[in-house]
Amino acid sequence: MSHISSESSAAGGRRRRAYEPLPTVQERGRNTLERLLNAAERTLESAGLEGATVPAIATRAGMSVGNLYKRFPDKDSLFRAVYERFFSDALASNEFALDPAKWQGIPTAEVLSTLVTGMIEGYRSRRALLRALLLYAQTHADAEFRSHAEELRLQTLGLFERLLRDRRADIGHPYPERAIRFVVMLIAHALENAVMSEGGGISSGDFLSHVPETAAELSRIVNGYLRVRRIERPRALSQSRRSSG
Repeated sequence: MSHISSESSAAGGRRRRAYEPLPTVQERGRNTLERLLNAAERTLESAGLEGATVPAIATRAGMSVGNLYKRFPDKDSLFRAVYERFFSDALASNEFALDPAKWQGIPTAEVLSTLVTGMIEGYRSRRALLRALLLYAQTHADAEFRSHAEELRLQTLGLFERLLRDRRADIGHPYPERAIRFVVMLIAHALENAVMSEGGGISSGDFLSHVPETAAELSRIVNGYLRVRRIERPRALSQSRRSSG
């Protein structure tokens, strides 16, 4: 059985090591798809929805427009794939991060503050891309896709709600389930509106340019509305005891 020599050249001029297997058709296909989706995502982030043209995306992906259309019949199907991947990846990441077991022993007020700060920072860091994706979904002509896109985004908020419902004993609001749903949607809408704003500071609705201030205010609102009971972290045993003798 023969192997490819280390002296032979692979496509594109890169020398292939001895015994290095050639990528399979499936692997090449997946790599091409990822490269194309990455290029579309970066173009949406840098140029916005209107500026993300097929030629611009193809150029960034290092392929011809014709080859792009072999993968996707039109720009809409490409953007759908970008939207699906972005929010599916976010959901998978949040399923791990918002597992109630990971927050055991942390006071609820601190959990809320940490999560609110993380949400604000996440929206701030991907602001341009989120604006393009939200605008794409909200203005889409297909009502079925708009509904699906909304459901995909709301799944992550459902994880936040699950974590808070697990801490109902710390919430003093007379209707905790309703209150939890309200504050989660309040935070989400506030951040989405900030993403869609044109900047200009907190006074004009640009909450994302001032993460510490926004996090402090939103955390205060949420904790106050839910009437979260203030519980201090338990001190370490070595700190809570007086030394003998």
